[in-house]
Amino acid sequence: MTRNGKIARLPRRLRDELNTRLDDGEQAKDLIQWLNQLDEVQKILSGDFAGRPINEQNLSEWKQGGFLDWQRRQEARDGVRRLIEHSDDIEDAAEDENISDRLASILAAELAERARMLLQETTDPKQQWQYLRQALRQLHLLRKADQRAERARMDAARWEHEMARWQLDREQREEEKKKQEMSDAFDEVMAPLRAALKRPALVLGYGGGEAGEKAADFVLEMERLYRWPKFPPPEIPHHPQPAQPPPIKLNQTESR
Repeated sequence: MTRNGKIARLPRRLRDELNTRLDDGEQAKDLIQWLNQLDEVQKILSGDFAGRPINEQNLSEWKQGGFLDWQRRQEARDGVRRLIEHSDDIEDAAEDENISDRLASILAAELAERARMLLQETTDPKQQWQYLRQALRQLHLLRKADQRAERARMDAARWEHEMARWQLDREQREEEKKKQEMSDAFDEVMAPLRAALKRPALVLGYGGGEAGEKAADFVLEMERLYRWPKFPPPEIPHHPQPAQPPPIKLNQTESR
């Protein structure tokens, strides 16, 4: 319900603060004095109520209307919060077991015990048959609930399997895409170098002649066989040249 009194026209922040202070039992005269001295309250009162201040009647009407609505909302919010906390406690106590499954087992055992007690109370076959029919009807309903629960578990397991497979396929596609992008980038970078790997230029670069031709053929064959990324070239071990031993200095006696 939309309210149009002086307090109802105040900003929500002020109304919530007023409700909180009312809920804490603060005196009405102190609240009225606090509200009337606020600049934003004076502005609203001057614009909509000819500057008339908030009085005890206004506050009393608010306590019978807007304040009660606020209290009901607070109680509902607190109830939801308590319910969530209670459900968390129940889940912790269940230790990852399905509470509904355990409750179904308890009810099935209770149904069997009640049926046994009823059958013992009478020796009349007709009465016993009525008890059995009632027990069978309840057992049938319980079994249908078990079957629905089992189908739900199977559907959930199937859905999890499909999601895991979809995630794996997605990761594989992303990995293949990354490899293709890296391959394309490498080809783009290597294109000028491969264009420069022409036999005449290599022969000339290796000094020409038969030795230059053999070296050029070797380089071109290696580039063909070990083209990245399908066949990365093997690492060629680097063997540094051994340092030359220092010359032996002979003294003048030995040199003679």
